[in-house]
Amino acid sequence: MLVSITATAITHEEINITATNLETILLADDLYKKIDDSEEEEVIFVFDATNVGHKKYLYKLCQSQKSARDQRSLGEMIEALKGCIVSISEGFLKH
Repeated sequence: MLVSITATAITHEEINITATNLETILLADDLYKKIDDSEEEEVIFVFDATNVGHKKYLYKLCQSQKSARDQRSLGEMIEALKGCIVSISEGFLKH
C-alpha cells in the first residue's frame, strides 16, 4: 500500500506507523478532482517490536529513504520516516 507517513510511535512492545493512504488518490478517475480531507484515508500499521522479522522489514524500509538511512539507531530511523512516501505491506495494517 502506497502511503505518506504522518506519525510514528514506538514502545517496548510495538511500533505504530500512522499514514495517509495514497492509493485512494491515485485511483481516482478524475485526475483534476480536488482532494479534500474527507477523502484522505488514515491507516495505521502495527509492528511487533520484539519480532526480529518485523525489525528487519522496518530496517529495509528505512534504508530506502534518504532521511532515515543516516540515523544512528533503528528508533531514530523510524522517526525520520515522517513525511516520506513509501510502500508498506498491507499485512501490517491494524484492523
